[in-house]
Amino acid sequence: MNRRVSARLSRASLLLLSMGYAVGALASDANLLPSSSDPRFRAVGQLDLLKGRTCTGSIIAGSASPDGHRPALLLTSGHCVFGPELIPNQVMIDEAAPAGYRFTPAYFQDAQPVHRPVGIERILYATTKNMDIAVLRLDVSYADLAALGVAPLVPSAPAIVGSLPVDLVQVPVTGVSEEDRFLRLATCQASEPVRLFEGERFFLRESATDCAGVSGGSSGSPVLRHGTSDIVGVLGTKVDPRFDGCGFDRPCELTGRQPVSRVGASYQSIAAPLLSALRADGGWDASALDAGNGVKLDRTVGEYTRSQIDEEGDLVPARWGVLVNDDTRWVRYKHGDAATVDCASPEGYSAPMYAREQPLDRLPVGPSEGVYAMCVIGQLGIDNDWQAPEHASVMLRVIDDTAPTAVPVPAVRDETDAAWIVEIRSPYVAPPIVKVGRLDSTDCADDAKYRTLSSSFISLPKAKGPLRVCAKGSDEAGNLSPVGSIDLVVSKAH
Repeated sequence: MNRRVSARLSRASLLLLSMGYAVGALASDANLLPSSSDPRFRAVGQLDLLKGRTCTGSIIAGSASPDGHRPALLLTSGHCVFGPELIPNQVMIDEAAPAGYRFTPAYFQDAQPVHRPVGIERILYATTKNMDIAVLRLDVSYADLAALGVAPLVPSAPAIVGSLPVDLVQVPVTGVSEEDRFLRLATCQASEPVRLFEGERFFLRESATDCAGVSGGSSGSPVLRHGTSDIVGVLGTKVDPRFDGCGFDRPCELTGRQPVSRVGASYQSIAAPLLSALRADGGWDASALDAGNGVKLDRTVGEYTRSQIDEEGDLVPARWGVLVNDDTRWVRYKHGDAATVDCASPEGYSAPMYAREQPLDRLPVGPSEGVYAMCVIGQLGIDNDWQAPEHASVMLRVIDDTAPTAVPVPAVRDETDAAWIVEIRSPYVAPPIVKVGRLDSTDCADDAKYRTLSSSFISLPKAKGPLRVCAKGSDEAGNLSPVGSIDLVVSKAH
């Protein structure tokens, strides 16, 4: 598959990266904002979450003049609430915010003595299903914020045709010195919305931007129509140039049969769906949004697969491996190319099937490489309504038959009179497979006798030398990499 995954950081490195979420260019590419700048930027600030995580957020309302007595609303990214795990179909509605969540508006570097953090009472809505957006309720009113010179920004629904000039107001922290982690402005362009996937998350209308300075902490930043207080979207993720292919911190556009990773792009979720929930007086009514009560789906297999899989010695087409994991009684489904399948259309769904029979588990995915989406709607019982197709539960499956190109590197980490300590440096998440044997009789190209290491280090006695160490990595679909090797011969110094 073109632009497929060929390398990944270790799991530990991924977790460290996820603490800052979106990762990208240095923040010095976007200018620090002084407190004397445009008053509309005072609505933007830093959102402090638990365990040192931060995002950017902005005060919003359904109009520029909400009822001052109403609690103020805060807009940010859904993944800022849920955390870094790439779980599909996540929706949260009206839950108490964890103790310790704080938001500081007007987060200017030259105004630190007058920064006033405010508490967050509730998570009114958060989702990474179809879009990456969250709305929180603060424990202060619009009038309280007005006394601090903070007026709300207003989400809008502009049509992006070609490109749209925008202002990104953000508080990046990754790669930024502590004294400079404050509001910054990038003036840039937003592109027409496309479908996007990042791991398990599938977004229907994401707009790429070329905004500078996007880094960990920028997630949740409002993307404003240039020169206005109108919010076009919410920044959610960025293509990390250290990776290749599609996956964590490497979102891919679904504009054709093969996914494309656009180097340097960051992505915003279009804010237009929120307009139905925002009231002009500052109120909130999420009744028209996805309630998150659709059929719950799980996997019996990973997201990535080869087109043919081994079942008891026979090669068979890859299966969907999707399970219904709730009390849904009947389901209907359709699946196809993730770039074109329309889950929201009622056309093309199957006849009702008993969910308890798990009819989605053994379904074949598709014959060729690409990203596939399965749309599922459910019904609890005869007296219940069917899940609306526009709120269908969606699972992705990626078929990948192309071998990766990055090579694991065996290297001597330490050496004693008795042994070599060899480290297998692999760019893949999965542990490498390794073969060790006598130098004169070990062929790395022979697939026999490879085994999985429980550690990235291996101690090899010199008494058994000279030796050859062979190592292969594998991508998420199980395709093996080229071989990396090292020959170990006793040196005269030992």
